[in-house]
Amino acid sequence: MTDRVRPAGIMTGLSDFDALAGPVPRGQVTAAVGRTSSGMTAFALSAARHNDETGHQVALASFESGTDTLMGNLVAAHTSVNTDRPLSINPGRRARIDRARAAMERSNLLLWSAESKSGRPFTILMEQMKAQPDLDLLIVDGYGPAAHMEPSEGATFAALEQFARERDAAVLVTAHLHAHDLAETDPSPLADLSPLEEVVAKAPTVVILHRPDRDGTVPQRRGEVDLIAAHGWSGTGTATVRFEPEYHRFVDLPNT
Repeated sequence: MTDRVRPAGIMTGLSDFDALAGPVPRGQVTAAVGRTSSGMTAFALSAARHNDETGHQVALASFESGTDTLMGNLVAAHTSVNTDRPLSINPGRRARIDRARAAMERSNLLLWSAESKSGRPFTILMEQMKAQPDLDLLIVDGYGPAAHMEPSEGATFAALEQFARERDAAVLVTAHLHAHDLAETDPSPLADLSPLEEVVAKAPTVVILHRPDRDGTVPQRRGEVDLIAAHGWSGTGTATVRFEPEYHRFVDLPNT
């Protein structure tokens, strides 16, 4: 690691959650877990974008999307333009997109994807991260695919733990919970992680993402996601944010 001066603490960029939970700890793995469509990737993108903008060295590694998709999602979040609907993008919005994309390409944010990588993509990722001595935050979106065909049970998680300790970096991983017979209004417990991902429950720091209206059955909570600081944070409890899937981002709720 070089002697560069590190920026202040690593935060998610979501003010209410950061005020509640405090910074994402360095030197260990933090798990962000939730049911499908609860916004884990949007949470990862929000953290990556915020920390890149505040001067941290960030790598966002996706085992579920390609780098073109990641870039498009980041641009959508930055510009408030739905890039998934290109036919509705007028020249003014196109100019905003082009400026945002150019700015993202000049930034220090490293986008990495398992797409088109043969063999064991996770091993390739770890080898490439060795060439990033100043990395402050490594985000691994899609722990299950990352751990697929791991050489021994828990080897992927152990490698991430070792990386975090040796680099004094924060590592954030996303993983999926399964709803089973729970009502949509009830958050899933960590016990609902799949067998391949259950090791993630051992992470010293965990945030559970709960989207009550995921299936459209709780209209009074439409667009809301509860971020539950389960354990390992400076403070525990729940902060609610707004999920804007068309822009692939989380934002603070309006203050009242």
